[in-house]
Amino acid sequence: MIKIIKPLSAIALISSSLLFTGCTANQQDSLFDSVISLARDSVGLEVKTAAAGDVDLTYMERPSTAGDKAETILLLHGFSANKDNWIRFTKALDEKYHVIAVDLAGHGDSEKLMTTDYDLIKQAERLDSLMTTLGINRFHIAGNSMGGAISAIYSLNHPDKIRSLTLIDAAGVEGSEPSEFYKALAKGGNPLIATDEESFEYRMNFTMSQPPLLPWPLRPAFVRKTMARAAINEKIFSDMIATKQRLIDNNFHQSIETTIAERKLPTLIMWGKEDRVLDVSAVAAFKQIIPEASVHIFEGVGHLPMVEIPNESAEVYQQFLSTVE
Repeated sequence: MIKIIKPLSAIALISSSLLFTGCTANQQDSLFDSVISLARDSVGLEVKTAAAGDVDLTYMERPSTAGDKAETILLLHGFSANKDNWIRFTKALDEKYHVIAVDLAGHGDSEKLMTTDYDLIKQAERLDSLMTTLGINRFHIAGNSMGGAISAIYSLNHPDKIRSLTLIDAAGVEGSEPSEFYKALAKGGNPLIATDEESFEYRMNFTMSQPPLLPWPLRPAFVRKTMARAAINEKIFSDMIATKQRLIDNNFHQSIETTIAERKLPTLIMWGKEDRVLDVSAVAAFKQIIPEASVHIFEGVGHLPMVEIPNESAEVYQQFLSTVE
């Protein structure tokens, strides 16, 4: 069963905005939620939930103007992010595309329990359950970072369902140069998990070269929401690292090379040249195992092109989609 979650009204946003000066934490949080809801609504994105195997997943859906001929795009965010990373990217996409942006298990508004398995292979299977529930049998898939790795895993396990694969600063294949992120991990730190305001600011600047404007009082609300995720992020990250070893044991690289080549799966690799999380040298590594892939590297952009430069990255993506038969 699919449940539709209605966006908050414009009146709530206007009322909250009157409390900018001296507004409480609860009022800041309410305003933040209102702004996000109105942003989704302005793009025609409706928030829904549906069963996906062992969990319920929340997702945003924008219908297509093309009716029965519509092509579906499934968008997957990265670690510790959520579906809202795709709002402005979706706005820049032609309305002929049917768009679904998912909160992966443990993220956003989807279920997040410390007892759930967040193995990336399991995450891919949950997505297959979701798409089966929605009655969508063939679609384009695009993922950023962890979502890129899940997109690749899904494409290997269900190649008949994928029209095209897009990897945006994707995890799963490492480049010749260790990134700042991997160097930090080796020293016992994790720049992607914020535990206080200082680490939040560092995380924002670490992941993006061109972070979007987040004015007061939205910023403190976002800081609190991010800090509240610290424990679940640790659990998800641990499961993600465990998946990495499983993929190595299962010859992930060779499987990608063989499956994508045999299926002639149209593939696009997009990357921010200034990515500090996953070094841009990973592009060459991906290209080596997917020789036919198209590549676009964005100058002056970090780990999140769809957030930093939504219009430009969407334009590159649409141009790629126009070549897919």
